Amino acid sequence: MSPDHPCVAEIAGIRDSLAALGDPWHCGETRLSRLSRDARRARLGVPPPAAEELSARSDLPGRMAEAALAVSREPEDLEHEPTPHLPRSFDLRDVEGCAYVTDVKDQGEIGSCSAFGTIAALETTAAYTRRAPGLRLNLSEAHLFFGHAAAREAITPDGTWPDELFVDCQRIGVTFDDHYPYYDDDSGALNPGWRDRLAKAEGVVDLSQDPAAIKQHLYTYGAVTACLVVYDDLFHYTGGVYRHTTEETSGGHCVALIGWDDDAGCWIAKNSWGPDWGENGFLRIAYGEAYIEDYPEPRPTTLGCTGVNLRAWLPAQRALGLFATAHDANGWAYLENLGWTRLSGGPDGTTSTLAQLSTARASGRAFVPFIDNDELSMIHPAH
Repeated sequence: MSPDHPCVAEIAGIRDSLAALGDPWHCGETRLSRLSRDARRARLGVPPPAAEELSARSDLPGRMAEAALAVSREPEDLEHEPTPHLPRSFDLRDVEGCAYVTDVKDQGEIGSCSAFGTIAALETTAAYTRRAPGLRLNLSEAHLFFGHAAAREAITPDGTWPDELFVDCQRIGVTFDDHYPYYDDDSGALNPGWRDRLAKAEGVVDLSQDPAAIKQHLYTYGAVTACLVVYDDLFHYTGGVYRHTTEETSGGHCVALIGWDDDAGCWIAKNSWGPDWGENGFLRIAYGEAYIEDYPEPRPTTLGCTGVNLRAWLPAQRALGLFATAHDANGWAYLENLGWTRLSGGPDGTTSTLAQLSTARASGRAFVPFIDNDELSMIHPAH
């Protein structure tokens, strides 16, 4: 790095501030450090907070930090309580040795972070709710941002809102990346057959300003989309638990929360600035920091969903288990990368599919499954 570049002095100033705070996190040159201020802002994508909303939430960071470490609701208040106690740390990248978080992506030079944060939540939720780490969905941010949001004329000069994108994912659904590949100049094209390669969000919930609910949702269903105010030092983050050292801001940004750590006092977030930013593309951010639990806007900004419905041909895999009741219309298959899946088609269809699956399982052969409304409706031999 040239000593004359403006970011050298910027990073040095941040390091001095961090030293005075006991070095809670590390800064250095990142892929965003050398960019101009306008180019950095282009990699955000949530409209900046209004001054009156910031003023109304002046006490929020402290309250959120305190609430994140407190037991704020009793187990009987929760509709889907898996255990009376949450662990002190939880990370969807490692749940009993299984990873449910998809690869870090790069939004490029356009403010599409809300699409990336929303898609990250869907991809992880789809795998985690099925306890199927091998599912590895790769859904299309392009379809959500350049397709749905653009069609609604919802892309402002400063970006989009994740609550609106969740509505699109719930009402219309989003296709897979191979049916609308993402390029930040929208040079990809939507495959005409996208309706047969589709994921739909189910049970969208607002978790804003409720750290206990955020943790419970992460633990029960999967990743949560969240927005944060971007202070200018964040662009140079290389690791540790982030707390802002400057009051200068560049706008708003959307990430996906994938876990927490009470001992470190932080959330774990998946970002969309590529895997060579931060901690391999991830960010640990202190509880209450940058308004991440409730972005300064009178609308829901911290969101999750309780399930993801699939209609798609999935990659070739094996049947590891089969089950049928005395009534042959009720059959199930345990697929290698999907988990238990009900067979559709009525008595005749179920009997035929069970016979095909039994033959494939006995020989150890893989097949290509078609999932429709979360039921296995067709299989083809894998080539």
